[in-house]
Amino acid sequence: MSSLFSHLGQSLRRPDHWLYGSWLDTVVRYRKTRLGIAWLLIPTAVYIWGIGGFLASMQTGVDKARYFAHVGIGFAVFRFMATVMIDASTVFTGYQGYILDGQLRLTDFVLRNLARSFHYLLISLPVVGAVVVASPDFAPAGLPLSLLGVAVLLVNMFNFSALLAIAGAKFPDLHEIMSSVMMAAFLVTPIVWYDGAVQRDSAQGMLIEINPFHHLLHLIRAPILGDQVAASTYAYLLATTVLGAVAAAVIYRRAARHVPIWL
Repeated sequence: MSSLFSHLGQSLRRPDHWLYGSWLDTVVRYRKTRLGIAWLLIPTAVYIWGIGGFLASMQTGVDKARYFAHVGIGFAVFRFMATVMIDASTVFTGYQGYILDGQLRLTDFVLRNLARSFHYLLISLPVVGAVVVASPDFAPAGLPLSLLGVAVLLVNMFNFSALLAIAGAKFPDLHEIMSSVMMAAFLVTPIVWYDGAVQRDSAQGMLIEINPFHHLLHLIRAPILGDQVAASTYAYLLATTVLGAVAAAVIYRRAARHVPIWL
């Protein structure tokens, strides 16, 4: 039976398909436009200064520089997570020809989806970096911990992607479900609002505490903006990362060989 980590190791040693292919996916998509991949900067800019500016104007006493940094990091990271999760549910279907050819590992396609979304995140960094540096809360000393948060994010996104990709091959309707789930997750994740506005002992506070997207975002955003990372976030992400890896490995070992049949 196939081993997830064995295949992952082989994919990482041979990144020619998923790394180069993911970059081609990005470039080809925008090659006929005048701005090219610069279009990837525009949604982030519109969200920060357009929607963020509109929402800030509706809140009395809000420091726009602080708020823009909060929204900028939140939007960029959540867009990455949402894109990965939604696209993962159809990733095997999209590369059906390659899979049936049998020359590549399933982890190559999971990594290709992850890398493509990560390119979007990297390209948006100049806009996000501008509002972060302009914020009075910017804490350069928090960058190492924030980068660790990015690493934790990538590991968890790989685990989730592997599970969703296999489930999506079996159940095609999963793509529509994930689109709705991520829309709902956006509303209950502190992206355009501060999590301090919610009482932890309330139903809303409990919903935040069980929201993995909140904890993944918090570990990245809090150190850069001078906030302390909650102890519950460390415990939650440790458990999520370990359990996610175990679940992905077990499901992959049992179901990977069935994927070509389901397609």
